[in-house]
Amino acid sequence: MKIYVYGIIDSNKQVDEPVYGLEKARVYNIPFRDIGVVASDLTGLMPDVTEDNILAHEDVVESLMENFTVLPVKFLTVFDAKENILSMMGDYYTDFKDNLNRLRNKVEFGIKVIWPAEKIKEHITSCYWKSGWKEAVSDDSPIKRFIREKFEKYKIDKEFTEKANRLVTTIDIFLGKSAAEKKLEKLKTENLLLDGVYLVEKDKQSNFKEAFEHIRSARTDLRYLFSGPWPPYNFVILPRKYCQLRDSGRADISDKVIQHQGLVGADAI
Repeated sequence: MKIYVYGIIDSNKQVDEPVYGLEKARVYNIPFRDIGVVASDLTGLMPDVTEDNILAHEDVVESLMENFTVLPVKFLTVFDAKENILSMMGDYYTDFKDNLNRLRNKVEFGIKVIWPAEKIKEHITSCYWKSGWKEAVSDDSPIKRFIREKFEKYKIDKEFTEKANRLVTTIDIFLGKSAAEKKLEKLKTENLLLDGVYLVEKDKQSNFKEAFEHIRSARTDLRYLFSGPWPPYNFVILPRKYCQLRDSGRADISDKVIQHQGLVGADAI
């Protein structure tokens, strides 16, 4: 029999509330010193990567976060024996404790902001030509034409990026006030203006949500995907070699979950 692991928690006590995971097996806590590993037994083969299994994994983690601080473990993390789990806990106990202390009473929110990149570039191009630069270049030789085209693209791309930076900064001014930590990626694609995650103290969740509502109402040309509260998937800091927690599988889980959520102001990304 193999053991399926869901996460590390800041308690060595058993989980009192009945929580059921993969194969509808009840989860339990494997204590190690003053923390524990929440797991369930697997009687069958290695679980398939299905939406049901992904959501079952996430349901366990979300249930645990109601009463514990949780370090989520990568989806489909399986050990052959309890002894292997305890060995792993001994190796990384200090790292786990540091993360549990840092993330206590905090949750994660995700935000994606979609903007009309094509329309914005069209507007920048129109303003660029209205400035009269084209007429200032009278020599239309092939070399001058090539240089002009390259310079046009550079100027348009530069203004596009600067406009994106200004808008992301404005959004972050409001959201960042209620956040303990954040990770922001700008322009992952031309249309995906911002892909960010914020770590928020539990008692500041309402402030964070209010800030988002303010942002949403201020710009009707933007589309938003706002998700959370999640366990702090993106804020666990562990040695690179320990990939079972570093790569928590949040992308697999959240991509499935948000299929059931709508973009604010749009039907799809």
